[in-house]
Amino acid sequence: MQTKDVIRKNVINALDRMVPADKAAESQQLIDGLVGSSIWQDAKSIGLTMSAAVELDTRPLIAQALAAGKQVSVPKTRPHRQMTFITLGAGVSFEASAFGIQEPVGGRSIDPNQMDLIVVPGVAFADDGSRIGFGAGYYDRYLAAFKGETVSLALSPQRFRKRTWTADSFDIKIKQIISLKEAD
Repeated sequence: MQTKDVIRKNVINALDRMVPADKAAESQQLIDGLVGSSIWQDAKSIGLTMSAAVELDTRPLIAQALAAGKQVSVPKTRPHRQMTFITLGAGVSFEASAFGIQEPVGGRSIDPNQMDLIVVPGVAFADDGSRIGFGAGYYDRYLAAFKGETVSLALSPQRFRKRTWTADSFDIKIKQIISLKEAD
């Protein structure tokens, strides 16, 4: 078993080394797989993150959700490693958080039970739904009380056939992982 920190560093380095055109093509295939799925088509209200440069670009996914008439909410960090989702709409602008991620300013928060689906970001994903996030625990805390569907999109360097790290008691598994290639 490796530590989460070692895996996090190795996967982020691998993502940084991906050829941009290959990363964009793979990202689009993952997005197409999600948009074509029943979990996406059945969802009326979706939580999506504003991606960082190293991650799969979520802007096309947000655009597709809005074009399909879905309600889209994005996370805003709060004190004590908590977060809430803010629904996109009139009066919502964005500014960079302390983590360098674009977060909403203004708008209204949505109750977790009003979202049908959250597309959960992360660094590494195992086929059993185990996930390594970016290390602050925001999503694990939020998902502990979330009753809707969860899905993650795993680029090739992010996918693990089996969990190779020790899970913590507070880790929340993702219900569905969408990926393209066989993991090593």
